[in-house]
Amino acid sequence: MAMASTKHVVLFPFPGQGHLVSFLEAARLLRCVLPGDVSITLVSTPRNVAALRASASASSPSSLDISFHALPFLPADHGLPADCESTSSIPPPAYLMLFEAFESLEPAFDAYISSLAAECGSVCVIADVFVAWTVGVARRRGCAHAVFVSCGAFGTAILHDLWKNMPALPFGDDGLLRLPAFPEVELHRSQMSQVFLSSPSLGMDRLIAFHDRQTQHGYLTDAVLMNTVQELEPTGLAIVRRTLGKQVPVCSIGPLVGDGSAGTATDDGVAVMRWLDSQPPSSVLYISFGSQNSIRRKQMMELATALESTGRPFVWAFRPPVGLHPNIDGVEEWLPAGFEARARAANRGLLVHGWAPQVSILAHASTGAFLSHCGWNSVLESLTHGVPIVGWPLSAEQFYNVKTLAEEWGVCVEVARGNLESSTVESCKVAQVVETAMGAEMRQRAAAVKEVLKKAWAEDGGSSRTALQEFLGVVRLH
Repeated sequence: MAMASTKHVVLFPFPGQGHLVSFLEAARLLRCVLPGDVSITLVSTPRNVAALRASASASSPSSLDISFHALPFLPADHGLPADCESTSSIPPPAYLMLFEAFESLEPAFDAYISSLAAECGSVCVIADVFVAWTVGVARRRGCAHAVFVSCGAFGTAILHDLWKNMPALPFGDDGLLRLPAFPEVELHRSQMSQVFLSSPSLGMDRLIAFHDRQTQHGYLTDAVLMNTVQELEPTGLAIVRRTLGKQVPVCSIGPLVGDGSAGTATDDGVAVMRWLDSQPPSSVLYISFGSQNSIRRKQMMELATALESTGRPFVWAFRPPVGLHPNIDGVEEWLPAGFEARARAANRGLLVHGWAPQVSILAHASTGAFLSHCGWNSVLESLTHGVPIVGWPLSAEQFYNVKTLAEEWGVCVEVARGNLESSTVESCKVAQVVETAMGAEMRQRAAAVKEVLKKAWAEDGGSSRTALQEFLGVVRLH
């Protein structure tokens, strides 16, 4: 006979790929540490729920006791394409429409939480920063509430203050930005997403207003969870705590990283693993710019030229250049003539067209470095496996992830910034930086960080294990 639920944890991610992945890992963690009579449910819109359920069923056994609940949602009611329920379905300039559309889910979410509160002893809502409005529902229904930040602490703190000071960011004549709240941090214009450099407009006003609403909601939460580690980001976490004040505990419970085992079961995954098996230890450069972004054709040409000049074996998770479509423009137009054929003939490189089993690639003994856009999930997946990073940030907090990893740990070396027409990269610099990242010194530093992340979950007082227990106490889940 099933045990009656006395408590219920409801996790509500925003539907960006990195957010969904992190929330699923958070749900798995909670399932492993909480008693069986505590129910755990992931909430989103129908298509996102289907994707989350599929991801959960394809991986670890700890996902089997996680439930899912779909809130009614019609994208067309908000001017979105009929099948659009996540950021993967629209270009970045249209994200605001999805942000605002998700705010309209409040009545349906309120009704769901109200029904749960009537059924069991207590409910805890764990919400994405982009749905921080859920704190209003939690307060009305007498529930605990937490915000879960799937990004790193330093990048989150910087983005928070950038939005807080929009649209009048105080750039100096030297092109540097010193944020009022963090005068010790210097940022260059090239470390800004284009949105922070855009001219004022009605759309920008709406975007600033949205971020301000979520920020104000976030200040009312009971706790903040972060997918990072105290020892990895002491500076970033100190800034976040200073921003929120003592009344909101900040609990770093990372690294939340999946094992990636599901991806290797596919035919493509098996082929990639077999190819990696044929390469020498720590020799392969893995290249990926994330699931939703890419570089420009000219930049792609320079990167490919650099790979050929070094002779370094590589696996490239390949996406079309920015602004181009695979059904219209062929790969031969994006890369040097014969590049892919030469790489395959010499057993020197693989282009994986579409999805690649990233965690399994990073865990493989032949992988020596990761050329990455430095999204936070990718950062943690790389460092968890002791793989140094070649940073090519493209947007959002990625620029600041590179900054903290390079300056505080020396496990990342930046090769380029951005994918604008004005963003430049030269093949000779790419080749030089790749060899630096794959050198013995940087690999040793990355191995040291791997141990730091591992110790965060040590039974005898690991920082993330301790932070999780603090969080469970704050939201009354002990």
